[in-house]
Amino acid sequence: MATGPGSKRSQQEPTLINLLVATIMGMLAIIVSLIAFNIMIGEEATEAAVHSRTLSYIYWTQPFIYVMAGLLAGARDSRWGPIRAPIIGLFLASLGWLLVTRQDLLPPEASTLAYLLPAGALFSLLGAMIAPPLKEHVRTAVGAIVVLEIFAFLLTLLNLGSISGPVQREIIERAAGETTAIRTVRVPDATVTLLDPEAETPLYGTRTNRLGYYRMGRIPIGDYTLRVDDPDSPAVLTHSVEVERSIVGGTRWQAVDLPRQVRDAGPLFR
Repeated sequence: MATGPGSKRSQQEPTLINLLVATIMGMLAIIVSLIAFNIMIGEEATEAAVHSRTLSYIYWTQPFIYVMAGLLAGARDSRWGPIRAPIIGLFLASLGWLLVTRQDLLPPEASTLAYLLPAGALFSLLGAMIAPPLKEHVRTAVGAIVVLEIFAFLLTLLNLGSISGPVQREIIERAAGETTAIRTVRVPDATVTLLDPEAETPLYGTRTNRLGYYRMGRIPIGDYTLRVDDPDSPAVLTHSVEVERSIVGGTRWQAVDLPRQVRDAGPLFR
């Protein structure tokens, strides 16, 4: 078996398979990461909440994908890996930006591409540079990144909560000026919103169902302002609420009492 300089050079030559594997794995990782993101976003999330969480999600997930692609591109290729890996990183960054833009997950004014392109080039270069010293442990490093991403996803899910409860009001029935009955009824079609307590930006919103109950899920734990708009009057009720982890019991039942209504039933006797 030849072991001369020619053989060593051939071992250092970049292979098309390495580049294809790095590109395909990077593309799959980006697609899977976006699917995971959509799982973490509840249907009640407003555009402002989606945009805010998208930016945070991109900043802590995409660099790991670029490093993984760089590791695969630079495996057994200390000469050409660091040169070609940034190109793959730029391609993956552009793909990620295109996908999130097509899904309207980013605000129009966001300069996300200005972050993704340098991050794609630099982190993939980092991966390609540390790949040769790892030698046969590159796959182990890639596996560790995958496990880390899965762990981060599960940790995020565990830090999501929900909030629910009824919207109700007291109805006072009167006849000939006399109170004949007082009853509590549920209020359907009332608008319920969670707002940022500081900026007062609506983050999650829904309406009560026909039975007068509302529910909002997959909400990051923390403090919010709960606002309920009375569908039968200009009244708006707000109060502070803390969304807690669903896995430890979730947020306590949040019943909202709208202003009383007085209904005249007419003469006491007919």
